[in-house]
Amino acid sequence: MIISLEQADFLALIVMVVATAPCIYRVLYGPTLADRIAAEDAMGNALCVIFALYAYQASSIFLMDVAMLLAIISFVGTVIVAKYLDKGEVL
Repeated sequence: MIISLEQADFLALIVMVVATAPCIYRVLYGPTLADRIAAEDAMGNALCVIFALYAYQASSIFLMDVAMLLAIISFVGTVIVAKYLDKGEVL
């Protein structure tokens, strides 16, 4: 059985939504702050992929821009929190 591209995209979207569940659990119940930050970063990446897949399915360039913006904000946020944990100050 050969699946179409639309079915493969929908399957990938479902897999990424399910992949965010362990991240949500780790953010809420992580034993350390570093675990929570890593889970937040992974969840941000998964959400970027979800937005990109949905943008492809909906043929929406706007949603791809949202995915790119979310990726940038997630990266900068992770770097800021990591620097705060390392040195105790952001700037």
